[in-house]
Amino acid sequence: MAKRYDANGDKTDQDLFRKAPQPKKRARFFLFLAVLFLLLWWSFQGAKIRPGELVGGIPQIFVTLGRMLPPDFSKVTDAKSYFFPESLSITKLLLPFPVTEEQARIKQRWWDNTFPQTIVGATVETVQMALAGTFLALLVAFPIGFLAARNTTPHPAVYHGTRVVLNFLRTIPDLALGLLFVAAVGLGAFAGTLALFIHTATVLGKLLSESVENIDEGVVEAIRATGASYTQILTFAVLPQVLPDLISFTLYRLETNIRAASVLGLIGAGGIGYLMNTSFRTFQYQEAAAIVLVLIVLVMVVDYASSRLRRLVV
Repeated sequence: MAKRYDANGDKTDQDLFRKAPQPKKRARFFLFLAVLFLLLWWSFQGAKIRPGELVGGIPQIFVTLGRMLPPDFSKVTDAKSYFFPESLSITKLLLPFPVTEEQARIKQRWWDNTFPQTIVGATVETVQMALAGTFLALLVAFPIGFLAARNTTPHPAVYHGTRVVLNFLRTIPDLALGLLFVAAVGLGAFAGTLALFIHTATVLGKLLSESVENIDEGVVEAIRATGASYTQILTFAVLPQVLPDLISFTLYRLETNIRAASVLGLIGAGGIGYLMNTSFRTFQYQEAAAIVLVLIVLVMVVDYASSRLRRLVV
């Protein structure tokens, strides 16, 4: 049909109406809104969303907060809370000075068993778990990310197999992994570090593979045209493009692993979470408030340090 124009050369209203949304599209849009509304209503019902109960329970929140104030930092500042051995001076205990064989056993026992049960020791252990778990995960996720990317995998079977393994392991919660490793290696930071390592490796592998699939293929083709090998293509064409994303992903996972390590402490897998859970269960609310504040400060410091590091390297 020929288009109609007015005296000024503009399309007539008939052509504009022809481009207006069709009734069928409007019906689909309203059907989509109806389905979305029903889905949200079903979700709110299943989540037991009760605004009235929340409003009625607000006074109880303030009662609980009142029990937690002021925070009790005596377990942090009081020297008696650290149970320093009488046969060792503070200097010999904290610094690598020469000691006798018996003193060395006492010193090792204090560092392995006593110090992690203090708030400061549990906080340090949480950081150690997050750092170790993230580093080990990075070592594993780095090659896996290339194997799980469609454009760098050596074979489609490798691509699909790696994706299946990543998707399977990533669906297992941190706490479930922690319970498995606690049963395998016992209570302590080692089980928590293994749980963080497995979960972080799968997440980093997935994120890195998606970053590899989004690279500029023109650079890859230019390097391949020079006769470069598979390893050289990854080194000079792919890695420089994904390195900023890899650093950002790793630093972000380090931040989240600090929080995850504290949660793993609830099941005895090391970290400050165990002390926090014990304080709440024994109604030591002021001590629990101090632990929560220490954890908040720790997360803020790690977040600030990682953001500064990200600016330097990205």
